[in-house]
Amino acid sequence: MPWRGFLTISWDKAVDESSSFFSKDVFDNCSAAFHAIHGIPQSPWPQDEQGSMKRNSRGASGKAWSPSHLKRVAVESVGGQGKTLKIQPPVPFPRKSVLNAFEQKDYLFAIIRVMRSFMVAIPADADDFIRIKEMQIKLRDEIQEFQKLAQTIMENNPSAYLSLNPGIARYVNETWKTQLASVQFYPPFYKLIGNIILVPKENIITLDMALERTVLELGRIPCQIFPPLNTLIKIQRNYKIINNRYPTNVLESEQMSNDGNAVKLATKYGVKIVISAKALRSLAGNVGPLYRRSWDIPFTVKEINLHGEINKVIFVDEPLPPSEMSAVEKNALFNRMALKCQFSNMNRSRFFVYPGSGKKYEYLESAEEVPGDIFSSDNTDLDSLETFGIEKRASSSSNISTLKVGEAQQVTSETGNTVEAVEVTDVGKQNKLMEHEFSTATDSDSSEISLVIDTGSECGQSPRKRSENARKNIKSHEKLRPNETDSSKTQKSISTENQADTQNKNKVPDSGFKVPTRTCKSGASIHQANLLSDILQDQEKMMQSHRKPSPKKNTDSTMPKENPQEYTQPRKDENLTYRIWNLQANEKSIRLLVRTSVDTAVVTSNGEFRTFLMIPKTEYQPWFGGECLSTREMNEQWIDLHLRPECKLLRLRLDAYTGDFLMCEQKDAACLEAEISFQYGTHNKPANSLQTIWAVLSSLCDLNLGPGQFLLRHGFHDGICIQVWESTEKESSSLDLHKIYSEIDTTANAVRDTSENWSALDPCAVFPIQRALNRPPLTFEPTEDLKQTQIKRKADGGKRKNTKKKRQGVANDKL
Repeated sequence: MPWRGFLTISWDKAVDESSSFFSKDVFDNCSAAFHAIHGIPQSPWPQDEQGSMKRNSRGASGKAWSPSHLKRVAVESVGGQGKTLKIQPPVPFPRKSVLNAFEQKDYLFAIIRVMRSFMVAIPADADDFIRIKEMQIKLRDEIQEFQKLAQTIMENNPSAYLSLNPGIARYVNETWKTQLASVQFYPPFYKLIGNIILVPKENIITLDMALERTVLELGRIPCQIFPPLNTLIKIQRNYKIINNRYPTNVLESEQMSNDGNAVKLATKYGVKIVISAKALRSLAGNVGPLYRRSWDIPFTVKEINLHGEINKVIFVDEPLPPSEMSAVEKNALFNRMALKCQFSNMNRSRFFVYPGSGKKYEYLESAEEVPGDIFSSDNTDLDSLETFGIEKRASSSSNISTLKVGEAQQVTSETGNTVEAVEVTDVGKQNKLMEHEFSTATDSDSSEISLVIDTGSECGQSPRKRSENARKNIKSHEKLRPNETDSSKTQKSISTENQADTQNKNKVPDSGFKVPTRTCKSGASIHQANLLSDILQDQEKMMQSHRKPSPKKNTDSTMPKENPQEYTQPRKDENLTYRIWNLQANEKSIRLLVRTSVDTAVVTSNGEFRTFLMIPKTEYQPWFGGECLSTREMNEQWIDLHLRPECKLLRLRLDAYTGDFLMCEQKDAACLEAEISFQYGTHNKPANSLQTIWAVLSSLCDLNLGPGQFLLRHGFHDGICIQVWESTEKESSSLDLHKIYSEIDTTANAVRDTSENWSALDPCAVFPIQRALNRPPLTFEPTEDLKQTQIKRKADGGKRKNTKKKRQGVANDKL
């Protein structure tokens, strides 16, 4: 019998392929399980399916396509320099949209108005939420088909995620090598002493991280250069230019355990933990339920004499460099440095400094010789900066609605008078240092940040009249909301609160995002009505935070800060800020000293000193639109803004293959929270990442470790567990840190599965090209263009009138 042969197999030796049923090559080529386990995006099945997959992955011409070789053309657009980039999709759309041109434009402007309300902290019209929901229901099948088409294209072309410019590869590899060399400053040998977990041990009822005060500000901040609107720009990829500004052989910042300023402040203010923003960012970015973010975080326990008592203070350093990097991760690292290089003043002659004399800042002109600037200067008016790529037209018209957020101005050190900054460097005139095949950004000191939305149709009218009963709808929805109690705010289960990173990144949403329906008869509709009330309440909280700064912020602004002259200054082009935070869970609390830095700054017309962080969003499907943020990215960006009050985030979306600048979005912490609640539900808040931070930091305090150097290790498969290692002098210890990091090959690119790289398209990210074409995200070409729809509407209107007259005539005859 066949099973008897199975029993005779010897499992102690390798199988002889000559006596096997089929060779290893056949197994590798034909086994579906083998392809699934190893993530090979290739079907093991024969002819028919292989032919279908090849057709789906090829363009209209039937030839294999390359992302960087797709046709890119300039399209006329509204405002700015009147040009926006259109990229030809690698495959034609399979069908037309269920919406005509007018319906698409109506839907597009509803999205724009809602997203604008989040950005400028004004209440959105309830009718816009309802309109979006109606369109999402109508587009349900089309959205699913669009997402599936985008996913199939990328899965059949995994090489798209391996795109890496030679200049990028060289810069990142050298930077990574320098970072790896810094590991030698830590002890080589460690022994395992215990474990902690990434989830709180107690039941969290209330959790908050509140700012107590800002104690020290050091260094100088370059002026922000705002990207020009509706123009074709490429991000600089020249190795020499980026390396001259940010050398690869220089570390970005000093570790916390060696920061003399941090030791001095910790002694004076009696904090429990000293930590950097990068370390908190790494903790917040490790999201459940799988917790797949890997890192090694060193920390040091020191004994400090505070008022005659010996206290232990934990100094948590920044994470060690990664042990592996994929091409996607290398692109992200380089784009971060390239943005800082291109969109902050390159000649370093204009910057803000912290004087420490009661003033918030001073604006200085450098007296030193200015090195060669890759941008040549020209005076031009840069009137506005707008998230969706639409700039104010030269001539005012009735169908343009403008919302001014703030005028960027500067203060001169000589007179102290406020003067509006309008100096802009022309994009067309480039320095000889710049390679001519790359376009550059416009250099400006600051910008009048304004939002301009063209709400008119071809006839100069709004595509849809606003309902006058919007507030009545809000009140009716609020009446349906059940009463809330304090007990309803208790901690939810970890599996509910902590979503997997791929759930928001790779999930194909049923209807794009959650918005309320018009009726509230069923239980589901009541839930959607409650969601509308939640969103409106979140908007009100956001507006209150913008209108009335919290008492904590006012107290912080009036509290005296440390004199910068008494502390060690950072490097010439760096800035550091030290703040004391109170991390409190239930009745327990931990005082933290957190070190942060910012990228750029401007001064608005009302004298507000505003700082910025520039974060790149590298787009791998720019021909279809913007990609969703992963849960990890949401948490990291939120904690970045939370730790930097009065700071805003500039999210710049870039073409991964050519470096083309696509769009700039401006966010603050409240705007980010409102958008995430709108798209993913009110339960999925980035503030939930504070639970992970509390779990780790409180566990470190509970360990009650003695003075020494330690290491926190978390691997890809470790789940909620974190290993705690203590340094030792014995070579026989189980961990040799120096050996681990010395064996890393910086030229190698880690291979990621396509499903891990692919991100679902964002139904709320409106690119300038989509605005120019009046095409909402995740929709195919309209069934009819605007002119055809207008002609059809006129014809239908005449038929309706004739039909009405005929019906009245028949009714009269019957009488």
